[in-house]
Amino acid sequence: MPILQIALDLTDLFKALELALKTAESTMCRDVWIEAGTPLIKKWGSLAVEALRKTTGCFIVADTKTMDTGGLEAEIMFKAGANAVTVLGLADDSTITEALDTARKYNGVLIVDLINHPKPYDRSLALDRMGVDVILYHVGIDVQRRRNMTINDLIDEIKSIHREVRNAKIAVAGGIKHGGAKPLVEAGAEIVVVGGAITRASDPFNSIKQFLEEIKN
Repeated sequence: MPILQIALDLTDLFKALELALKTAESTMCRDVWIEAGTPLIKKWGSLAVEALRKTTGCFIVADTKTMDTGGLEAEIMFKAGANAVTVLGLADDSTITEALDTARKYNGVLIVDLINHPKPYDRSLALDRMGVDVILYHVGIDVQRRRNMTINDLIDEIKSIHREVRNAKIAVAGGIKHGGAKPLVEAGAEIVVVGGAITRASDPFNSIKQFLEEIKN
């Protein structure tokens, strides 16, 4: 069953906790991962991860976007209660390996984010051979505009990666809106990361419900 990862790219910890708690209550944490977004971690550090974990009991992703000291940064977040951490695909293999070893130590999940990687397809194959748990195909909004990309372009690239990756799960992120999630799942994405379309919605919980219906049906 596909997973909806809700990216709390906020700086207000109390707002993030309120949204996360209501999400946990409305979904019972089923088919949902809650992400402590990079801005939230930069402002509040591991405290944000610890608070989200204790408040919700859900699967918590710490979006650290680690580029160096992979083992150290992963351990900080796993000790705080994270179930998964993120490392950038642009990082050196040794950084990713160290983070992966730490994830194994804590029975956690390592997500490698391909944002801004010049060769996401080739890097995906290498990451799969390294044994990472999740490969996050992430194209930022600015890059989508600069590359003149459409949702169909993203789908084609995801299909190419999905055909060759044997072990890692495929996640996708980058300004996903309602109507855009289902085609991505059909293309092979097993985790759909959504931020602003939920956190900035007039009714975030109805938006979550809609996304879950889209990716399940």
